[in-house]
Amino acid sequence: MTYFDELRDGAGTHFREWLRALAAGEASARAAVWGLGLDLGGLSPEDAFERVAEAVDRHASRHRVLDAAATCGGPYDDGDAIESALAIMAVVVAERGMTEAEREVRRRSRIVARIREGSYDEGDVDFLEVLAAGMTDAEILRMDPFDGEGITELSRRVVTCGTDVRDHWTRRVIPAGERHLVLRETLMGREHETRHSELSAYLHVVAGDGGATEYLDVYDEHVALAS
Repeated sequence: MTYFDELRDGAGTHFREWLRALAAGEASARAAVWGLGLDLGGLSPEDAFERVAEAVDRHASRHRVLDAAATCGGPYDDGDAIESALAIMAVVVAERGMTEAEREVRRRSRIVARIREGSYDEGDVDFLEVLAAGMTDAEILRMDPFDGEGITELSRRVVTCGTDVRDHWTRRVIPAGERHLVLRETLMGREHETRHSELSAYLHVVAGDGGATEYLDVYDEHVALAS
């Protein structure tokens, strides 16, 4: 995942459109890049965005909003897109010189924050799922999804299934063949079995925010219409 991937509210789309206008020689796009002292020829949107972010920090301390608007705000100065661009530009500058491991920890924290506020996208989830797939079985077994809550645990094991199943908290599908944690427990004398995906385990064990799993609960249209 790149910084560009973290842009929200259309900022990434506006930035791509600005790059196309720049390549076409449009005067307004050329004015913005000239003011920042940049040559973005041949760069991908991902690399170009980082160059712009660094240039805004170097040259435009009093004009950050104007430059974010020119490059990421679209033709109508989309306020939400501008705000997103400014936030991620600041992250680019703040993380300059950090190791990739340090950046990953900070990126993970930003993704969890977006999950909790509802501004995440499936790219965020895909990124976490890749990290979660690298967990060991021992790490998955450390998951404590109920944190006590009056439940008596009977057994826990990491398994794979031949058919799709659903994660207990997110209600997202755990595809056939993917590892997951199966817990058997009793609550008020009744025995239950719950299944917990690698993603859920990652949020609980590595990210340290198991509560974020509930914010990933998929919207079930059929249930909503029947209610």
